Amino acid sequence: MYTLSNDRLTVNIAEPNRECVTSRFDRAGFVTGVRLDGQYDFLGQEDMLDGSPSSGGMGFCSEIQCDPMSAAAAVGEKFPKFGVGLLTQKKAAPYDFMDSYETEDFDITVEEREQQMVFTTHAKEIGGYAVSQIKTVSIRDNTLTIAYSMKNEGTKTITFDEYCHNFMTLNHKKVCRDYYLTIPCLTLPEGEIKTLDVATTLLSDGVGLTKSEESMVFSLYAFSKEQMRPVETYGWKLVDRSCGLCVEETDDFTVDKVTVWSVGDVISPEMFFTATLAPGEETSWSRTYRFSALKA
Repeated sequence: MYTLSNDRLTVNIAEPNRECVTSRFDRAGFVTGVRLDGQYDFLGQEDMLDGSPSSGGMGFCSEIQCDPMSAAAAVGEKFPKFGVGLLTQKKAAPYDFMDSYETEDFDITVEEREQQMVFTTHAKEIGGYAVSQIKTVSIRDNTLTIAYSMKNEGTKTITFDEYCHNFMTLNHKKVCRDYYLTIPCLTLPEGEIKTLDVATTLLSDGVGLTKSEESMVFSLYAFSKEQMRPVETYGWKLVDRSCGLCVEETDDFTVDKVTVWSVGDVISPEMFFTATLAPGEETSWSRTYRFSALKA
């Protein structure tokens, strides 16, 4: 485990390929905990309280989605899961993030600098596909920035989505009506918004969202393109209206898709980055999180 700390924040980061090892989430720059002012915790874990299986997520963990390569792999053949390694196909079906796969890990090197950690994931080519990645996790005062850079090192063009599965908790409090989430790029109707599992409901006042009730049941809502609008700065803000604990994400990219996931004491607003890279091309993007404990 690596730790970044200053007068305001303590940030824990998993050691790649040793801690928080899954077949789903990027193993580089996997942030497992954030504490503000020595007393307020902001990150939880994927705890499926209804008994459903978990994919091993927690904290700030990102997933890189580029799944057509898995569908083309025959049983026993390897295919790349960027951020993870070369996975061995186990059935005649596309990649399943809830499943586990035999994995040839990507090599990841770590450099410790003042107030930042740099994780370099080295390319490993298969079938013309290969990417390298540099992920930098840094802190300044009460902000945490995760910066990404990816380069197509292969011979084939790739299109991928990347998102951070933000397992947010406001000091371990169950998600309830005190939690208030605003996402400026969404156009929200007032009233109830049924989640995809239909068992729970999000409530909208036309500006922000809250949970209709404290619920241990998993819920997911995926917002359509028609519900999105262009804004100057993309991101979201989550606040506990009873005490003022707050976290804000600011993105330096145009968001392609938005989902909101929740269970128990975690809620996950997810902002998707999409890119197409020809061989030799590279791209970069970042997310900055600001934590505060001011009365709302």
